[in-house]
Amino acid sequence: MTQSDDLAESRVRAAGAGLTPDDMTWLDGLNWRDAAVPAVTGAAQLADYQRRERALNAAVAHLSFAERAESPEGKLAAAIGAKVADWKDKASGEDTD
Repeated sequence: MTQSDDLAESRVRAAGAGLTPDDMTWLDGLNWRDAAVPAVTGAAQLADYQRRERALNAAVAHLSFAERAESPEGKLAAAIGAKVADWKDKASGEDTD
């Protein structure tokens, strides 16, 4: 299976899990790369990130742990979750930087 086939499967799973066309455009803008997920910059964006993380996790819930970890959706969900955690840490004054 090629990388484009993998991405096509990821897109189908993500859309089936409830990601909107706007979410898909956002993910396309990141080229579906977890390293490209930007930091959360506001409360409205935080809600979007949390919703996207939930949907991406739901998209791969049926996969094994290893398959989730290797899937674009799983990697993106983890990266988004990390950005959410960073935002929450800063908001609560727990920033260690």
